Amino acid sequence: MKASIPISESFFIMYITARAFKKTIAAGILSLLSGLVFLAGCGPVASVSNVVKVVTLGQKAPDFSLEASDGRFLKSSDIQPGWFLVLIFYRGSWCQACQNQLLNLKDDFPKFAPLHATLAAVSVDSVEDSAAFNQQWRFPFPLLSDPQLKLIDAYGARHPQGHDGKDISRPTVVIIDPDKIVRFKYIGQSPVDRPTDDEILFAIQQIEKMDAAAKAAPTSSPAAPGGGQ
Repeated sequence: MKASIPISESFFIMYITARAFKKTIAAGILSLLSGLVFLAGCGPVASVSNVVKVVTLGQKAPDFSLEASDGRFLKSSDIQPGWFLVLIFYRGSWCQACQNQLLNLKDDFPKFAPLHATLAAVSVDSVEDSAAFNQQWRFPFPLLSDPQLKLIDAYGARHPQGHDGKDISRPTVVIIDPDKIVRFKYIGQSPVDRPTDDEILFAIQQIEKMDAAAKAAPTSSPAAPGGGQ
């Protein structure tokens, strides 16, 4: 059965991402006229003929297997059962805004475990560059290398020629629930446009509350055939 997002969660997600919609409404109108696809990001993603099928809210998260900075491969199936996975897509280790974000997440990392959530950061950086980056800062979560932008494209986060003529990822946050369903996605409009740690934690808390409420809600029994006498 296809997963669905509760109406209340939809409003919550709209609230969190309102700043993106406000900034991109004009660009979205222009995109329809010019044949380009725009997301809440730094510009046009690609021409229509080159668009990759992008995972949307409520859909199953794609499986992945990416090499981490320590040379080991992390697969989506490695995530502990019953836990959320928060994917942090960042532009690269050279990006000051990305450094600040990842260092903040390092400081706040202990706040995620009580919510049964873990983190993984993804960029186009090579394994060697990621290893040097991690050697400097010792992050408590894996830095994954996606040089072919396969996972980045799956979430519509590619920024064509975003740095020195090279395609990179836009700053993006994706929250995947324990059932492997995408429950939250935010694609930044600029290098500094990204959810704060508190917003990410709040999003997880709200999703957990909504799921708990949905499980506790009584289900209506089907009417008995034939009716009463």
